Amino acid sequence: MQSLEIRRYTPAFADEWNQFVAASKNGTFLFDRRYMDYHADRFKDHSLLFFRRGKLYALLPANVDGDTFFSHQGLTYGGLVMNERATAVEVMEIFRLLNATLRSEGIRKVVYKPVPWIYHEQPSEEDLYAMAETCDVRLTRSLSSTISRHHQNAWYRIRKCGAQKARQAGVVIEETEDYQPFWQILSANLQARYGLSPVHTLEEITLLHQRFPQQIRLFVAKEGLETIGGSVLYISNRVVHSQYIAASPRGREVHALDLLFDVVIRQSLEQHAYFDFGISTENQGTYLNQQLIYQKEGFGGRGVCYDWDKWTL
Repeated sequence: MQSLEIRRYTPAFADEWNQFVAASKNGTFLFDRRYMDYHADRFKDHSLLFFRRGKLYALLPANVDGDTFFSHQGLTYGGLVMNERATAVEVMEIFRLLNATLRSEGIRKVVYKPVPWIYHEQPSEEDLYAMAETCDVRLTRSLSSTISRHHQNAWYRIRKCGAQKARQAGVVIEETEDYQPFWQILSANLQARYGLSPVHTLEEITLLHQRFPQQIRLFVAKEGLETIGGSVLYISNRVVHSQYIAASPRGREVHALDLLFDVVIRQSLEQHAYFDFGISTENQGTYLNQQLIYQKEGFGGRGVCYDWDKWTL
């Protein structure tokens, strides 16, 4: 077996990193440094590059917090980014090298968030096997709701009736680049329900949309000139993921989101294999929000897991 070399990421690798992600079999635009680095001030970056025979072989987006290595705290998912040349034996060697290197740096814990399979361009779960063989893994699992283009489940009656009610009320669905009205609705909802703010500020999501105009898009429901609901979509090659969803009190009254998803899901599945609503679990998967997942299942969504794998070095 050829020896592998591990290097820490620096901005000098940015172009090589981004090119590798774009050609990988399981990477998405979330791993592009133009996306990752928007919140570089919040996380201590510890991303790694793995070289074989002097050529880039795999990437691992990551940060450290104290004595814990995360892949990556600031992303929905992380995990080893591989190209089609990655083999099971060498990915196992990568994990052995990773553990030895982190141990030598004083890291004691690892939290690893693999890319869910729906995002894979081709089978890419060598890392899951490698972890099982080389690490004492404890699994934390969250549940998302996903619709497959090839098998679309019937909507619940309540969702169909809701979409019809919104149409009768004159609600219109449109794409917009003006994030402010929707962000006001989203922020008010999160504050009222959870005492939280959106992960991204208005300025951050606007910046990211400007950097990735085809991958980050906002669709809103409007009654006249008023925005009453919407969803920010993260669009990768295979998956359209609803990153944020919110409706105003008026939007909820006229079921604006039912009509919005009637339009958005249909359009998304014309070109993409999956539409993903995101997780309905809280507290690292230990609590299932049954009301939330009932709504998503009402549109035909069914379960896909987003995992966190943890081990001690």
